[in-house]
Formats: sequence, structure tokens, C-alpha cells
Amino acid sequence: MEDFFEWLHSPQGRLSEQALFEVMDSLEKCSVAPKDRVIIWDDGARLSIGQTAYRIHERSDLQLSPIESHVIGWLEMHYVPDGLNEQQMEHFESMIDAWISDYQNSPR
Repeated sequence: MEDFFEWLHSPQGRLSEQALFEVMDSLEKCSVAPKDRVIIWDDGARLSIGQTAYRIHERSDLQLSPIESHVIGWLEMHYVPDGLNEQQMEHFESMIDAWISDYQNSPR
């Protein structure tokens, strides 16, 4: 745990934290269409994980890699669709997991 706190206070940790805040702020009003594998922005843009990360990178001038990592984290842990029952939520989560797995295993 001590190593994590040391990393968090390092320049790399601070940049990752900035990227996290930028991703969370940028995606606050977004929704997700896991079947189509897109993040739907409040302006109507329907972007992939990579396109979303690049859009945030362009707006913030932060490094692309931590932004991409935090976009994936947002999909995995932060985005919760409204109005799904337990079974629908399990299906939603399995689609997100498959999307992320395919994305991470694809050449970029």
C-alpha cells in the first residue's frame, strides 16, 4: 500500500489522477450502447473506446494511454445504466466485459 501512495505522489501518479478527473468530467453526461460498442456523447457523437480516449486527449492535452485506461475503468466500474433489473444488468455487464476484452486484444 505504501508503494501505491508513493506512486500516487509521483509525477506519473499525478498525471494519471489528472487523466482520471478529465475522463470522469468528460463522460459525466455520456451513455453507453454496449451492443453497438459505442459511448454516446451529449452532442450525439457515437464513439468507440479509442475514439473517446482520443477526443478527451485532444481536449485536455494529457497523455493518451492513461486516458484510455480510465475510459475502460469508467465502463467497467462507473457507468451504471438506469432502469435495468438484475438480469438485464448482468447481461449489460457481460457485453461491456466482452467489448473491453476484444478492444484490449485488438491491434491498435
